[in-house]
Amino acid sequence: MPDSTPNPPAGPSMMTKLKILGAVLALVGFECLLAYFVIPSPEDVIEAAELRARQHTATEPDIEELTTVSDKPTVEVDLKNFGITAYQPLANTTLRIDFHLYAMVNAENQSEFESLIAQNEHRFREQVLVTLRSSEVSDLTDPSLGLLKRKILEKTNRILGKPLVKSVIFSDYSFIEQ
Repeated sequence: MPDSTPNPPAGPSMMTKLKILGAVLALVGFECLLAYFVIPSPEDVIEAAELRARQHTATEPDIEELTTVSDKPTVEVDLKNFGITAYQPLANTTLRIDFHLYAMVNAENQSEFESLIAQNEHRFREQVLVTLRSSEVSDLTDPSLGLLKRKILEKTNRILGKPLVKSVIFSDYSFIEQ
C-alpha cells in the first residue's frame, strides 16, 4: 500500500540561504566602508583639536584685560543682611551662615539696577538662599568665597535679565558648623 502521507515541507533551499548570507555580508561591508569614510582618523582628530584650541585662545581675553581696572566708576549697592540655617542630614550637623551682601555696579547703571532688584527682590533672595544651602562645606569655608561669588553673580544677572552686576562682595561673613 502506497504511503499517502504528504512529504514534509522542505526548508529553504541552499540557494536561498546563500542569497540571504550574501545580502548580510554586502550590508556589513557597506557599513564598514561607510564607517571608514565617515569616522575621522586620529590625525584628523588631532588637527581639529589644535584648530579649536587656536580659535579658543584667540577669542579668550588676555589675563592683562581681566586684571586691569575698568575706567568706569563703580558703586557698591547694599543687598541687605542674610542669615541662613541649613541642616545637613548626612553629617547630622547644622550650619549657620550670616553675612552682609553688596553688589558692585557701574555708577551709570545704579538706578536701573536698584529698580530691577526691587522688582525681583524675593526671587533674588531665594536664589541666594538656595545657592548657599546647596553649597559644599568646603565652598563655605573658602577664604575668598570665589565659587559662591560666581554663582550669586551669575544668578543675579540672570534674574535681572542684564549683566549689570560686576562683582559680589561678602561683608561680615560668619560660618558656624554645629
